[in-house]
Amino acid sequence: MPTLSVPTRLALFGALLAVAFGAALGLGALVDPTDGAPKPADHGGMAAGHGTTGDAGHGDEASSGHGGEHAATAPGGLSATQDGYRLVADRTRFTAGDRTTFRFRIDGPDGRPVRSGYELESERELHLIVVRRDGRGFQHLHPRRAADGTWSVPLTVTSAGSHRVLADFVVGGVRRTLGLDVEAGGVYRPAAPATPSSVATVDGYRVALDANPPRAGTSTPLFFRVTRGGRPVRDLQPYLGARGHLVALREGDLAYLHVHPEEDAAPGDVPFAATFPSAGRYSLYLQFRVGGVVRTATFVTEVSR
Repeated sequence: MPTLSVPTRLALFGALLAVAFGAALGLGALVDPTDGAPKPADHGGMAAGHGTTGDAGHGDEASSGHGGEHAATAPGGLSATQDGYRLVADRTRFTAGDRTTFRFRIDGPDGRPVRSGYELESERELHLIVVRRDGRGFQHLHPRRAADGTWSVPLTVTSAGSHRVLADFVVGGVRRTLGLDVEAGGVYRPAAPATPSSVATVDGYRVALDANPPRAGTSTPLFFRVTRGGRPVRDLQPYLGARGHLVALREGDLAYLHVHPEEDAAPGDVPFAATFPSAGRYSLYLQFRVGGVVRTATFVTEVSR
């Protein structure tokens, strides 16, 4: 084999380096530099389950539409974790109809239970929503917090099937909603598919929803009128510091929106402004209080693109 001169060997070595460098660049183009980092799921173009400081759909201007149109932000409740916070339950299996004590905790970014620092939102440090996956059996509960950070509340899961538990709280000025699934054993009886509805009757009270067809990402006024015997109910009592309380859940994934009413309203009226994050069908749960009793009226609405 002939001996190569020094200049020839240097030229050959440089060529080999160029080939290796080019191959490295090609390999780099095939590897996502963010691979392994969590990516938001695509739900109607929204980043699911990763709320911003305003935590979508929770009554702030970015989500509930107060002050005009705003771009919809990500809905809450689609994950048990957010910003390092985690919802951890002591149990995820129940027996339908049995009353039990449900205990859970919120672990912080340091992995320890959050024992303090919860801020009052609608007069409570934490709101707990329990609802079956098909939207039936809605419950809005207010657990108590122990010194060690454990929350507890009496709970009766009324029907068999898969249910969603949603914990809604504010820490450090940021509102978060964490969700997880629990199962209730028993004889499962599927309900008929929900259809759009604008009138509900509960305990003799008639509640009517008056609203233009909602569009995703646009502030939509929602006017609820509570009547009895054809007359407006003039003695609506404050509930959680307001005239009414509204939760909206998107059909399918139960993405969570929680909006608050407008202040000014005629007797019997409970107006809201909501910005729905995406097109689809939503269940609306209006809670109002009369004579010291809180009642829940359920509606279904279609949101267009």
